[in-house]
Order: sequence, then structure tokens, then C-alpha cells
Amino acid sequence: MEHIVKLRGQGRVEVAAYGVADAEHQVEKELAALWPGALVDILEVGRVDADGRIVEEFRVGYRVRGSVSGTADTEEDARKAALRRLREAFAGSRFARIAWEVV
Repeated sequence: MEHIVKLRGQGRVEVAAYGVADAEHQVEKELAALWPGALVDILEVGRVDADGRIVEEFRVGYRVRGSVSGTADTEEDARKAALRRLREAFAGSRFARIAWEVV
């Protein structure tokens, strides 16, 4: 049986960037590549160090939302499969520690 599972993930990463807009753009672009079609919200951006440099370290808080479809016998199996699929997709990236929840 086909199921659609709505998921949301949230986390924080450190990014080397030329400014706030560049840090936001990098996070949005990388998340979109890992989960095409998902909605990405940047929640906060802050400098890691107070020192001004050409390339600075930023801490970026984000939220990503979307749906995963799949075939499973029960809704619970579909939720487990969707979470497993996203964890595998994000493994090895700077977003591997994202906190997922089913909505």
C-alpha cells in the first residue's frame, strides 16, 4: 500500500562563508540537493568568532520540511522506512545529525 509521510527536521551547522547571505545560501543549496523538493527555512545565522575576516565561520540554524512516499504494509512501517531513507540520504553530510520528526 502506498503511503505519504510528512517529515520535519531541524538542526544547526557551522559553515565557512563570505557573509551571512552566503552562509544561508550554502545551507539552502546543500539541503535542497540532499532532499529535492523539500522546503528549507533558515532560523538563525550567527558568527562563530567575533574576529572580522574575509571568510568567516557562521553557525546556521535551519528547518527542512517535506514528504516521502513509499510502499509499506502499515503506516508505522511507512514512517520507519521514510525516516531510514532520509537518515541514509543525509549520512556523511554536515547535516547527518539532524533531528527528525513525523508531522
